[in-house]
Amino acid sequence: MTRDSMFSAPIPPAMKPRSTAQNIFEMMRTDIVLGVLKPLDPLREVDIAARLGVSRTPVREALLRLQNLGLVEIFPQSGTRVAPIRPEKVRAAQLIREAVEVEVVRRACRAATDQAVDGLGHLIEDQMIAAKRNDPRRVFELDEEFHRAIYLAAGLRTVADELEDLKSHLNRLRFVSVNWPRRADEIIGEHQRILSALQARDEAAAGAAMTRHLRAILPVLDGLAEVSVNPGNAP
Repeated sequence: MTRDSMFSAPIPPAMKPRSTAQNIFEMMRTDIVLGVLKPLDPLREVDIAARLGVSRTPVREALLRLQNLGLVEIFPQSGTRVAPIRPEKVRAAQLIREAVEVEVVRRACRAATDQAVDGLGHLIEDQMIAAKRNDPRRVFELDEEFHRAIYLAAGLRTVADELEDLKSHLNRLRFVSVNWPRRADEIIGEHQRILSALQARDEAAAGAAMTRHLRAILPVLDGLAEVSVNPGNAP
């Protein structure tokens, strides 16, 4: 999932249309998910266009797509900003993801090759290295790669692609959570339990391990919802 950050990387040469708007959309979505662009940060078309060496038209198109996803708020005659993390959207994304991925991992127990299962083990090893280096961004990226690899092992690449936009709200909160103390070790332990069930081709155990893993975000979400309702409790 690694992509250059639009706001942390050096100014690139002018983009060539693959679709330029698609490129900008993907970069901005990644920067919002990873917290490079923080909730309520202002966004100015002219600044983004100048940074990327493009016209304002593809920037506007990208911002409209991000607005449709609920990641950006556009106020006519006022300005554009990164949307806050909304608990109701995160909860909906978590529920849908759990329903889908529990079934996906069960199918992977039947369909995955030994090579694909071994590949999951290598991703966990890489994640352990990232955790030891205190690199939460890489831990998060490898978490995404681990889950995508399960879709691929089950022969469900298209399903993974279809869920990519939906997961954006959930991923914003997930990246925050891996910065919390000991959370990276917990994620790795949960991945190891999923891998063990896949190695044993145990559908019930794999489904249970995946459920436990995907529900681990719920206490973080509950805390966010409480802060949203009672702003005085926020630090």
